[in-house]
Parts: sequence; structure tokens; C-alpha cells
Amino acid sequence: MSAYIVPLKTALLIFPFLALFISSFFFIYEYRKFGRFIFSRALIMYSFVFYLLCAYFLVILPLPPINEVAHYTSPHYELRLGASLYNFLNQTVLKVNDPSTYLAAMKQGVFLEPVFNVFLLLPFGIYLRYFFGFSLKKTMLASFLLSLFFEVTQLTGLYFIYPRNYRLADVNDLLHNTLGGTLGYLVEPLFTLLLPSREELAETAYEKGRDVTLFRRFVAFFLDWFFIYFFTFVITVSLRLITHDYTIDFSDTPSWYFGTIFVYFILMNYGLNGQTLGKKVVRIRVVENNHQHITLKALIKRYGLLYLIYGGIGQIGTMFAPLVKSNNHFLVGIASIITIGAAIIQGLFVINVIWSVIRKKRQLFYEKRSGTYVISTILPKEI
Repeated sequence: MSAYIVPLKTALLIFPFLALFISSFFFIYEYRKFGRFIFSRALIMYSFVFYLLCAYFLVILPLPPINEVAHYTSPHYELRLGASLYNFLNQTVLKVNDPSTYLAAMKQGVFLEPVFNVFLLLPFGIYLRYFFGFSLKKTMLASFLLSLFFEVTQLTGLYFIYPRNYRLADVNDLLHNTLGGTLGYLVEPLFTLLLPSREELAETAYEKGRDVTLFRRFVAFFLDWFFIYFFTFVITVSLRLITHDYTIDFSDTPSWYFGTIFVYFILMNYGLNGQTLGKKVVRIRVVENNHQHITLKALIKRYGLLYLIYGGIGQIGTMFAPLVKSNNHFLVGIASIITIGAAIIQGLFVINVIWSVIRKKRQLFYEKRSGTYVISTILPKEI
């Protein structure tokens, strides 16, 4: 029993870190497809990953010492199809004419092992039909391929980490696993009877995705600045390699900031009709009242208020902040006023955003002044 409990415990310890890793990809996928991160869909996806993790650990754990495996003399593989049935009939206490031997035979390893391999991929078939909408043929093929992956893992000694395989690679496991996945597909309605259908989950996600939340816009904002800093890093490294001047660093200069705002947030938005790279990822668009194509004037007003004024004030505050430590009392006074004033203005902006969230208003102050707002670009026909 410990051979099965240990893999599950290992999965429980590793899964949170794996979930944290895949969450970023799934998060973007959900936003790309539905425009919203839906908890019910995430829960199903995470449970699927957890199941696969447990199944994989059941295949490879427990790990024996490498020097011990080097002295193994057991067979590397079993290629006789039907060997598991032959072993069951010849190596158990089963007597067909004696029902009292049935239960005892079912407790023996030669029976439990193939049954375990059938049940190992039964949840896989359920997930494939319910959540991914696989057909029976696709489920059988996917189950076979997953089983083949498990058997190759065993046959290669955990991808040649071990000098030889420490578990028997059995062709019969391919049959048992594929059968398990197929059975999972067939019994899926029994397990998901009380759950919403795949179509209902998608429809719910789409309905919520049509509403462009402030959080969704924040994700686009975060992605935009990630792309900006990434491109800046690439340009900086390239210039340093070309000029051999490794002191080049223009990312904190006001000219870089204002130039980035104008090129990325104004010109790119205008060229892509209200979209930046971040907005494309989460599938939202900035539109202007009574205009099919957003105007340059509206974009200058929108991002001028947001970045050039409020963000620019922050840049100015950052420039004057070091002068607070000056020995010149006049400079200290001026720097203090400018720094505090910049902090107050930026604080008012944060309060405005928080207040909009509380009042559930999606249009912020700079959008009202520019006559712009944000819409979702997801269409119903994509579901």
C-alpha cells in the first residue's frame, strides 16, 4: 500500500508549485478564449493536472538507488500480449468450480495489477469527454499515447537516468490503460450528471467575458509594460554589444518614458485601431464614441491624461526627490513641494480607480475626458 500512498503524498507536495507555474499560461488562455478567469473551469483544469501528476508518480515512484538498479537481473519488458490473463489463470488460487476462491484470487497481485492499470486511466477518459469534448476515437488514441509515454518512461529507466529499467515495461499495460480511458469515456455521464455541461461552462464564461472588468484591464496594463521593458532590455543589450559601452542605460530617463508613451500607447493604438500587445492578449479594444476607427486626437487626450500628465508628474517627482537632501534650503523647499504634490496627484489617481471599483463604474476619468471606453473583442460564434 505504501507504494501507492508515497506517490500521492509527493503529488500533494509538488502540485501547488506546479499549479502556480501553469496558472500563468491557463490565465492567459482563459482571457484569450473567454475574456475572464472562471473559477469553476480553473478548478476542473487544476484537478486534471493533479490527476495526471498522481498518475505519473504512481508510474515512477518509489525510486530505488541507482547502484541497486545496476545489479537487477529481472526482464526488461513483457511483449506477450495476454500474459496478464495467462498469469491470472495459472498463478492464483482461482478455481472456476469453487466460488469460495474468487475473493481470494481477486486479492492477489496478478489480478490487482491489471485492474489498477485499467482504473489508472479511467479518470483520463472522463476528463477528455467532459471538459475537452473528445470523441470516443480521440479518447482511445489519447489514452494509448499516454500509456505509451508511461511505458517508455519505465523502459528507458526514467529517461536513462538509471542504467536500466527498474520497472517492467509491459505491452499488456497499453491494452489495460487504453481500456481504462475508453471505459472512462463511456461512464462519463454517470460521473458528471450533476455537473454543468461543457457547453454551459463555456456559455457562462463567455457571458462574463463580455464584461470588461478593471482587473482584466490591469492584466493588459501589466502585459504592456512587461513587453515594453523586455524590448528595452533587448535594445539596451544590443547597443552595449555593438558599442562595447556597458554603461548604456536609458530606461529611467524622461525621454525614454515620454517616447515610449507616444510610440507604444498612442501610435500603436492608432495603427491597430485601439489595441496594444497587452490588449490583444486579453482581447479588449479601446473605442471612441461615434467613431469606427479611433482618432489620434482621442488617443492623445486619453493617454496624455493617464501617462503624460499623471505619469509625467511622477517622473518629475522622482527627479526632484533627491534634492530634498540638499544643503540648499531653498532647493529643499521647492523639491519637497514638488515631490509631495506629485505624490498627492498620484494618490488621487489611485483613489479614483478604487472608487470606480467600489461603484462598479468601468469608465475612468481620463476616458470620460477623451470620449473613449474599452470593449471586449470576443465574439459569440467562437464558443
